[in-house]
Amino acid sequence: MDKTASPEQPALGPRLAGIVGPENVATDRQVTKTYEVDGLVPAAVVFAANTEQVSQIVKAGNESGASIIPWGSGSKQAVGPCLSSADIVLCLKPMNRIIELNTGNFSVEIGAGLSNAALQKQMGEHRLLFPLDPLYLETSTIGGELATNASGPRRAAYGTARDIVLGITAVTPTGDIIHTGGRTMKNVAGIDLCKLYIGSWGTLGIITEAVLRLFPLPEVSRSLCLTFAGIEDAFRLVARLLISPLTPGSVELIDGVAGRNSAPIGDSPLAEDEVRLLIDISGNREEVERHLKEISAMAGANQVRHIATLEGEAATRAWNAYRGAHQAVLSAAPSAFQGKASVPLSRQADMFKAIKEIGQKYRVPTGIRGHCYNGILYPYVVAGDDHAVSIIGDLKKAAADLGGFFIVESAPLPVRKSAGALPRRSDRALMKRLKTEFDPNNILNPGKLGEGAD
Repeated sequence: MDKTASPEQPALGPRLAGIVGPENVATDRQVTKTYEVDGLVPAAVVFAANTEQVSQIVKAGNESGASIIPWGSGSKQAVGPCLSSADIVLCLKPMNRIIELNTGNFSVEIGAGLSNAALQKQMGEHRLLFPLDPLYLETSTIGGELATNASGPRRAAYGTARDIVLGITAVTPTGDIIHTGGRTMKNVAGIDLCKLYIGSWGTLGIITEAVLRLFPLPEVSRSLCLTFAGIEDAFRLVARLLISPLTPGSVELIDGVAGRNSAPIGDSPLAEDEVRLLIDISGNREEVERHLKEISAMAGANQVRHIATLEGEAATRAWNAYRGAHQAVLSAAPSAFQGKASVPLSRQADMFKAIKEIGQKYRVPTGIRGHCYNGILYPYVVAGDDHAVSIIGDLKKAAADLGGFFIVESAPLPVRKSAGALPRRSDRALMKRLKTEFDPNNILNPGKLGEGAD
């Protein structure tokens, strides 16, 4: 049963309406219910159009003691520990414009509510590329992607959000407006607060604007779709690529279980015991042709079953199908949970095997996607709530034994409440002090850092 948040202060609603206009405050349950998160239905959903409005809303929440949940498209709201309170959802989607494009400086300043897809399209018209490409890029907002440090396959070539954000405007939990970073490639003197806000999950402040680094759009883009009989051959190729001078843009993996509910990735479905690598190769024509030739030769030496070179619409369909596998698995099996295992590059194959062995132990289907150039594997496990907590415990131990960690990214609410805690870290006390210093009244995303952290 959901719980409706209810700020005690009766004057808060009119105050919010005075800030953004009555038409931009929703209190009707038919509307607020669509913003339910972690079983909590907010008392109000507020749509902010600029940084000053966000500042005034945060000040109002701070003074009244009402918790505030920053919201872009909502695609990451169910990731990580559960919220402890959600009185007001503060939606930044109206802040969706390009503020300034500087093609000579390869930078663009945007509002946090702008979607990734809209930015990509507009930059493409100028032959420029914004390289973040996480899941849900059609709808996810740039502000949400920065707050969660979501990157995607291209991080192998371009780095994460922290590497391509030049500056941000943020509203602190007390309502102050700050600008950190700038518009130049080197713009930090002192502590880099810009990087601190990126990946802080809206617990230390709300990002409202950002200055982003852009890149020239590649002259040529191709994709290799490689099918292997098993994981050993696939990861042997990955190991060879990692020590080679070749620089593919991304190297992604998916197995037959994770891919069976989505559109085919490439020209044929995967058998359950097969794995597929999808490799992006972009650059000038000569570089791309050399990469295609050399990677294909390496794949042949590592027992590849099938090689396909994709371009244009065929490549776009393959990458869309790869991203779509995530939602396809979760939609096909509502009891499924999805996690994230991050391990050293040299231990990826070991983690893959451990995931499969744990699935066999509990006799449940397990599918896997992965960023092979980053040591990140995403297991999808179809298990009932009773088994899920035990399986998650085994996955956490397996990742820790390999020098990494495991977190739950998507799961039924009872599972997240039981097993969604973040890994124990030696800096937990410091994180708690930092949260308290920034947010003394604990109004921004309370509970998001986990038990004892905020």
